[in-house]
Amino acid sequence: MGHSRGFSLIETLVAVTIASMATMALMRVVSYASTTSANALKRFDSSMVMSLALESIDESKIMSISDALNKRYLIDHPLIRDALHSVTYEIHLQPKENITPFINEMGAISPLDSLALQKVIIKSSQENRSFFRITSNKL
Repeated sequence: MGHSRGFSLIETLVAVTIASMATMALMRVVSYASTTSANALKRFDSSMVMSLALESIDESKIMSISDALNKRYLIDHPLIRDALHSVTYEIHLQPKENITPFINEMGAISPLDSLALQKVIIKSSQENRSFFRITSNKL
């Protein structure tokens, strides 16, 4: 009996199975990375909108992204301006709550005694976000 050259059917099936499992694992990693990247980009976009919107807002209101951007940037392209104006956010400012002042080792109140904590809720057609900001406790 001579030695056969080549692979048997079982060896080939085992190799294909191992290769398939490795490919599926790689596809799962790529899919997870893509989803994670998309979520991170969405969070970044939301935080940018929030920071621009809250830069000078002092009351609850509905505003578009273009309203927030116009305070800092000049948007002169009409198509971009119209697209940004169509995306609106509801901004709700909750009542301010004074932050208890910090007392240093000498028993004196620190300069932080004029601060207040305020909850901000931002709603759009796609998402609702809330966070806290530190503001002045002046009314």
